[in-house]
Amino acid sequence: MHEPTTAEFYVAGATLRPDAPSYIRGQADDDLYDVRSRRDFCYVLASRQMGKSSLMARVAQRLRGDGATAVLLDLTAIGQNATVDQWYDDLLVRVGEQLDFANELEAFYSAHSGLPTGGVG
Repeated sequence: MHEPTTAEFYVAGATLRPDAPSYIRGQADDDLYDVRSRRDFCYVLASRQMGKSSLMARVAQRLRGDGATAVLLDLTAIGQNATVDQWYDDLLVRVGEQLDFANELEAFYSAHSGLPTGGVG
């Protein structure tokens, strides 16, 4: 039997891997899974460092196990000093990488880069 290392067991200040042995499944896991299984929109609101990203990763893995497609996006990591075009491009790259069709999304975005973004002028 493999004994988990400290790095596998706990990660300070970062998202736990969905299979981390230190993850404690709670009611939020089932609630979020149920809401997303119904394809309803929801928010997960909690203070910093309370496990939101670990919860999201765990539920996404569970949904994928059921055959669903799940994309995880951290909007705070996307171009904080970027133009609108750069922001959307980065968003599409991240979605494309997770869905394994980054080239197609990039080509679509490039072909339609002149479309208005709906920004306030």
